[in-house]
Amino acid sequence: MPARVKRSARPAKPAPARSINDVVPELARRFLVAPEPPTRLPTVRQLAREHRSSLASIHAAIGRLEGAGAIEVDRRGRLGAFLVKRGVGPLWTAAMGGPLVVSLPLASSLRYEALATAIKQLLSGAGLEVFLIFVRGSRQRLDAVRDGRCHLAAMSRFAASEVCGPGERVVLELAPNSYNSGHRVLLSTTRTGHRRHRVIVDRHSADQQLLTALEFAGRDVEFVPAMTAQITRLLTAGQADAAVWTADEMQAAHPDGIRDRPMSPAVRHRIGDSDTIAVLVGRASDEDVLRTVMAGIDPAEVARIQAEVMTGKMVPEY
Repeated sequence: MPARVKRSARPAKPAPARSINDVVPELARRFLVAPEPPTRLPTVRQLAREHRSSLASIHAAIGRLEGAGAIEVDRRGRLGAFLVKRGVGPLWTAAMGGPLVVSLPLASSLRYEALATAIKQLLSGAGLEVFLIFVRGSRQRLDAVRDGRCHLAAMSRFAASEVCGPGERVVLELAPNSYNSGHRVLLSTTRTGHRRHRVIVDRHSADQQLLTALEFAGRDVEFVPAMTAQITRLLTAGQADAAVWTADEMQAAHPDGIRDRPMSPAVRHRIGDSDTIAVLVGRASDEDVLRTVMAGIDPAEVARIQAEVMTGKMVPEY
C-alpha cells in the first residue's frame, strides 16, 4: 500500500482589517475615558494593532473625530501626538451611536419635575444630547437599563441597594431629599371591624414594595396589588386600608378622609435617609464612560436647581 503523501497545512488567512465604522466608536470611547487632556496618544501603529485595524483606518477615524469637534490633537513630530482637547458630547455620540437616554420616574410630584429639570439642564450644558423617558416604577426603569432601552435610570439609593445586581453600577449619587422628602403611611378612615388590614403594594416600585414589607412585617395583612397612582382612590373607596407613599405625592393628591403617620421608628432607623437620595444607575459594562459623562454633574448644583423649581423661581423644563 503506497504511503500517503502528507499535505502541508495551508497558512491561515489573516483576518481582514476592521473598517473605519468599526473603529470610530472604539476610539471615541477610548478618548472619553482617557486622562484629562493634555495626554500623549499611542502611535497610530499601536492603535492599529490594539484595534485590529489598518493604519489608514486609524488615520481616517481620528480625522473623523477631529472633524466632528470631538477631539483636538496636537502633532509634535518625534515627540508624538497629544490629545489637547475633547468634547464629551460629541465623543459620547460617536461612541454610543446616539443621545444619552435617561429613565426617570413619572412627573407625579414637583420634586420629580425638579429632578428632571436639573438633569436635563446640566447634561445639556455639558454638551450632551439628552433624551429623557419617564417610566413608572424603579424595577421597570432598571429593566430598561438592562435591556439597553436607556443608559441610566434614576431611583432612590435604598432601591438601588436592594435591586441592583452585579451587572449594574451607581454612577452618580445626589443629596438627601433629591428624590423625595421621605415616605409616610396613609390610613383609610373608613375601615371598620377586625378584618385583616388590606395594604396596597406596587410591585413595580422597589421603594414602595420593600418599605411596605418592612413597615408591616409580622402583621396579619392582606396585600392589594395596585399602582401607586390608585392609592387615594382605593383608600377613599374603602377598597384598601393602608399604603406607604411618598410625602411629595401625598401632598399633591391628599383627599379628605385619609389620615397619615410617619414610618415606624424601626424602619426609619434601618433605612435612614436612603429613600430620599436620588442615584443614577447604569450598566457595569458602561461604567467607565458613564462616570466620565457624570463627572460634570455637581450634586450641589442639582440641589440648587431643584430648590428654584420647588420654590417657583424656575419653571420646570425637561
